[in-house]
Amino acid sequence: MIDVLRPDVRTIVFCDLDGTLVLDNSFHQFLSVIWKNAGAWERFRFLLLLAPRILGQFGGGHEAMKRRTLSWFAAWPDARRRAVIDETLSRLERTTSAPVLTGLARLRDDGAQIILATAAPDLYAAPLAASLGASCLATRSSVGPDWHELLGTRKAEAAARLIEADEDPAGVRVVVLTDHSDDLPLLRLADEAVIQAPTQSFAAMAAELTATGARPLLFHIDPLEPQDGGGHWLWIDDRPWGPHDDWEVRTVLSKHRHALLYAGNGQWRRIGPGKPLVPTTLRRDCPRPPGSRARLTTAIRRKILRDAFGIYH
Repeated sequence: MIDVLRPDVRTIVFCDLDGTLVLDNSFHQFLSVIWKNAGAWERFRFLLLLAPRILGQFGGGHEAMKRRTLSWFAAWPDARRRAVIDETLSRLERTTSAPVLTGLARLRDDGAQIILATAAPDLYAAPLAASLGASCLATRSSVGPDWHELLGTRKAEAAARLIEADEDPAGVRVVVLTDHSDDLPLLRLADEAVIQAPTQSFAAMAAELTATGARPLLFHIDPLEPQDGGGHWLWIDDRPWGPHDDWEVRTVLSKHRHALLYAGNGQWRRIGPGKPLVPTTLRRDCPRPPGSRARLTTAIRRKILRDAFGIYH
């Protein structure tokens, strides 16, 4: 991770949200909280809003789905909107990237300007940024004729305008933290960059960035690799639990088998009765969450077996 600042240079830091500051997908969590807080008729309407996403670009793609959702959500009463936003922020705290959060705090304490730059809606991205002492570039939650997702080139253009507005833009040191190749246009503005991604993805992004002629100084954070002094990580009730030693994991599993164990290389697996705790990868920091299918399958199993039939094992 980037160390200390050069005291004679003004530093602006652009940090992505999904997969970077937070290991989870924030908009998926937002949708999940909306579903939880919606009534039966609202859920039906919500499904109608989401359904065209199945058609891919023929249904307008992800951007159109986000537009429909934000427009519909804007009509909710203020108190219910605030409740959804607060719960979304609470969920995102569970999968915050410890090394990214620590690095941002060090940069901020050394005088850098921190900007959360994300395609996520500003209705929850802005309060999250404020809690970190940062400002925010995000997709507008107020939908209008010129509405668009702040993604890729659009995000880079917004960042460039902020840099150019500085009293001495040529003297600004630009630092970018991201996890995804969507941010390659933003990375081309960087003097230094932190990429949080598996080793293979990091190498691919570095090669693609080099091919464009950009030469930022690159740092790498791997959210999957083992860490000295780490422990086991469990995924229970759609949240991470850890790090735990063997005894703690076995105690949890003696009471609750509807859980996943982080096995390493981004894989989570179910632990059946009497099964050993291997393979596993020990980490101090929370690993990337399980995929959507594994999370959904585990949640359904828990709802049916544990909650409906009282079967805990």
